[in-house]
Amino acid sequence: MRPNRRFSLTAVLASGLLLLPLMPSPVFSQASAMEIQEAIDGDTLLLHVERLARTPRPPATETEFAAAVYVENALRSYGYQTVLQPFTYYTYREPSALSLSVEGWKGAAFEARGFTYGPNGIGTGEIADCGLGTAADFQSGKARGKIALVRRGSTTFAEKVRQAAAAGAVAAIVWNDRDDALKGTLGEPLDMSVPVIMLSKQQGERLREQMKKQAVKATVKVDGGLSIRQTSYNIVATRKPESQGTGQIVLVTAHHDSAVKSPGANNGASGVAVLLEVARLLADKPTDTEVRLVSFGAASAGEQGPIAFVEGLTEKETKAMVAAYCLDAVGSVDAGVLTVSDPSGSRNVPVTLAEANGAVFSTAWNDRAEASGDHLPLAAAGIPVAFLTRAPSDAWRDQPEDTIEKISADRLIETAETVYAAVAEMTDPQTPAYAVSTGKISGGKTLEREAVQ
Repeated sequence: MRPNRRFSLTAVLASGLLLLPLMPSPVFSQASAMEIQEAIDGDTLLLHVERLARTPRPPATETEFAAAVYVENALRSYGYQTVLQPFTYYTYREPSALSLSVEGWKGAAFEARGFTYGPNGIGTGEIADCGLGTAADFQSGKARGKIALVRRGSTTFAEKVRQAAAAGAVAAIVWNDRDDALKGTLGEPLDMSVPVIMLSKQQGERLREQMKKQAVKATVKVDGGLSIRQTSYNIVATRKPESQGTGQIVLVTAHHDSAVKSPGANNGASGVAVLLEVARLLADKPTDTEVRLVSFGAASAGEQGPIAFVEGLTEKETKAMVAAYCLDAVGSVDAGVLTVSDPSGSRNVPVTLAEANGAVFSTAWNDRAEASGDHLPLAAAGIPVAFLTRAPSDAWRDQPEDTIEKISADRLIETAETVYAAVAEMTDPQTPAYAVSTGKISGGKTLEREAVQ
């Protein structure tokens, strides 16, 4: 594993993220709605957003790391135990050249598609039909020195490519057996690989028909693709009950990164600001339940931070998590009402509590064609999720215009009130432990943006 990248202290200081004086945490007990409103500090909420949104914070950059340091320092000042959780992931630049040329081919040109994390290279040779690309399909040795033609299905694309490489093939062609415009991925760069392309169902069938008539020689070319290993960080803060407690865990999450060209005042910083204010309010409140606050890195790179967090949990921890309040884009003056939902569209325990404390139940976010969000990896692991955002969303998401001027203190306060009241109820020693039925979400939404098989 690559060592964690080193960050320039000068760059961190120059970003201004470490200059905010941190507020001492108050001591207050179970509060009424009016007391909660009075306790929430709107100026501090705005100040958090302003400090974080001075500059874009793309994943795996020094500005993103500076934001993580800022969040960790704030949480420590409130008395939380914190852990800096590094994780690595890959990004991929699409090839500049991608082609299949067949000697003597008189039909229409092939429209080859690439695979994310596919290697560069040129492979020339006769094409051999290797079935589904399983180990058994390559046992005869017919692929050695040739281009392996394999059909989609049965195994992952990565396994097909590994098997082709192990069998001595010079390249691989995967043909789609379904009428869909598939965007495939190998999952990550492979330790054993060959250049690989994909053909549509129609093109694959045409090629196989030609192979039945005579030997077909071809060249597969993939050039200009680039896989880059990146490092980012989650911040995990924990407050355990003083006594034995319920054995349950309640999460509050947000993400501190932003899109490449966006200051991310709403998409990123607003959720973190509310997370920090809720942390401040909970800091000295009696609890019989563990509170875990998580600020994710690299959420805008395909939810890499949330995925890494879930993968780092033990089975016991996952089962103990009875609620996750996930905050995203909650502060824009130009967005709609504060909404809450979970990916299945049902009212689980945390959703019901958030709704009872002011959020509006809505599946508007879930119903989008391209569903995404920090909450999806948590829900897929079986953790009951309450996803809080505003719908309809503003027009500035991931744009340079997503600045502090678009943020409403009242909207931040409203969100903090809702989340604090829900978490306070779940963690109050006077309330019983919550019997929450968990289960991985199924059907409809998927975490994968690209197909792996």
